[in-house]
Amino acid sequence: MKLPLFPLPICLLPEGYTQLRIFEPRYKRLVAESLKTEQGFGLCMTADDGKTIQPIGTLVHIIDFETLADGTLGISIQGSQRFKLNHIEIESDGLKRGDITLIDNWPAVPIATDERYLSQMLQNILKEYPQHLQHYQAAQFEDIAWVCQRWLEILPVQAAEKYTCINSQDHTMVRNLLRAVIK
Repeated sequence: MKLPLFPLPICLLPEGYTQLRIFEPRYKRLVAESLKTEQGFGLCMTADDGKTIQPIGTLVHIIDFETLADGTLGISIQGSQRFKLNHIEIESDGLKRGDITLIDNWPAVPIATDERYLSQMLQNILKEYPQHLQHYQAAQFEDIAWVCQRWLEILPVQAAEKYTCINSQDHTMVRNLLRAVIK
């Protein structure tokens, strides 16, 4: 499968939500193509150098868009599926297009009693961002894998450390990191 790619220094995982401001012509083209084909696009986290594209990304879909006060395009996106980046082509306007292979998302795992504080703290943080919180359901906070993904999106750690976690087969590495950082 080939997808247009949007490399950014942010982490967005399946079922995660964020908003982007689009102003470069190549990314306006990416948005137009994504809306037309309904295929979505690949959001790829960049390494700490800000240039290197990490080989595991997330297929995202545009769920809303608007013209912002400054005339730029605002889009709301939601992650749906992890992928492995096999090859990148760069088009004449600089838009990157990747040949990707979809990979399994982390399996859902019911939250244990001793992990409930991670869910509660995340909910308290997200109350400060109601535009994000409204995209999540109460039942999702009962899945420790989902909770770990949302934490990984917002944790202020190096891209290399986030990527190591993203590249794992399940939430365990993130949960252990959170237990070490949040007590």
